[in-house]
Amino acid sequence: MEVIYLEKILIKNCYVLTMNSKREIIKDGYVLIDGDRILEVGKISEKKSISADIEINAKGKIVLPGLICTHCHTHGRASFGMPAPIPYPASFYQILNEWWWPLLEDKLTKENVYALAKSACLEMAKSGITCIADTMEAPNALPGVLEYEAKAFEEVGVRGIIAQEATERISKENAELCVKENLNFIKKNNKNPKSLVKGAFCVHTVYTCSTELLKLTKKLADENNALIFMHIEESTYDVEYSKKHYGKLPVEYLAEIGFLGANLLAAQCVQITEPEIKLFSKNNVKVSHNLQTNMEVGVGIAPIPKMINEGINVSIGNDGFFLDMFENLRSVFLVHKGVLRDAGVLPADKVIEMATINGAKALGLENEIGSIEPGKKADIIIVDLKSPTLILPENLTSQIVYLGSKDCVETVIVDGKIIVENGKSNTVDEESVLKEAFNASIDIWKRDKLI
Repeated sequence: MEVIYLEKILIKNCYVLTMNSKREIIKDGYVLIDGDRILEVGKISEKKSISADIEINAKGKIVLPGLICTHCHTHGRASFGMPAPIPYPASFYQILNEWWWPLLEDKLTKENVYALAKSACLEMAKSGITCIADTMEAPNALPGVLEYEAKAFEEVGVRGIIAQEATERISKENAELCVKENLNFIKKNNKNPKSLVKGAFCVHTVYTCSTELLKLTKKLADENNALIFMHIEESTYDVEYSKKHYGKLPVEYLAEIGFLGANLLAAQCVQITEPEIKLFSKNNVKVSHNLQTNMEVGVGIAPIPKMINEGINVSIGNDGFFLDMFENLRSVFLVHKGVLRDAGVLPADKVIEMATINGAKALGLENEIGSIEPGKKADIIIVDLKSPTLILPENLTSQIVYLGSKDCVETVIVDGKIIVENGKSNTVDEESVLKEAFNASIDIWKRDKLI
């Protein structure tokens, strides 16, 4: 299918939630896109005329920056409903060791990765996510698995930063292959301005990665100006392992070996302590909050308000499961209030900030995406909340959090290309994508002898 890619696109008569440094909300606004960049933003009444190749009348609708997911596992699509032969309730490590690793990740082929990633990217794009940081865990599909994943992202049309997770749970040799996979992808794509999908390094956890592997990854990331993705203290297993083997809490150990830094994006961080939070803040470590899956696997709730109070940049991930970002926003907005018994915690505007400009900062892309400002990349969504009450600048962010869902997303623009229009993909055949992902899941389940 052909993507609409016109020289100039004008979106007018809308509310514009800019997420710029002043967090301006423009009523009766307009956004003018020229190629892949935002050219102008303002009030439509202040312009006598604007020439454009296509005009979108978004009267009564909200234009906001594309949502950014900072932690995902697109291959997780194959796990939905998988009849895993482990008893419940199970510990988090048991879930990994007896189900997630042997029955899913170790079975992934390049073709599985492509089909599952394409399906996940499609669903996320239709729910307003324009940029995805994805951790691929396909240790037996090396080398070349990231090329297959990148192809899926590019065909759907979403921006991405992807990495193959390095882990020594299989062998040191396999971990080296993972590091090499990331390095090759980074060198090929990260300095290419035309690459919609960039690379990062990724290590799994302190209990599956040696000190030598962590130090090597940090060295290569620094040399190549690349990000590092890592799961940190998702469960108590991380904590007990680190205390037993290193005599320190995980973040203390990572600080001691020089691993912490501004290029580290730490996912989960559920068990983190206040001294460790201060270490994160001191080293400018970024955090991706994955609330819904943390609750689903019963590991707890990360102390996000404490992290924010220490100046840590916190963004939102979906962990590859609950892909509707509006659903994730609402959970973050509600749960911390209930846990802390404080209705003032994480107001709506802060939660939207986490899903937009904070996400951009987490990925080192704050000068390119995350807000609607002249000169930035045209990653923009149009939503129609169909609100039962009047939308005003004063209540706009709360309306988004209260009423938003993937069904509200009408138009999605990435890099100046309209990839979703009237809620439908302009880039891929949706039925075919879903069928291919279904068949990939069946392929994995059959090889697991689950069906």
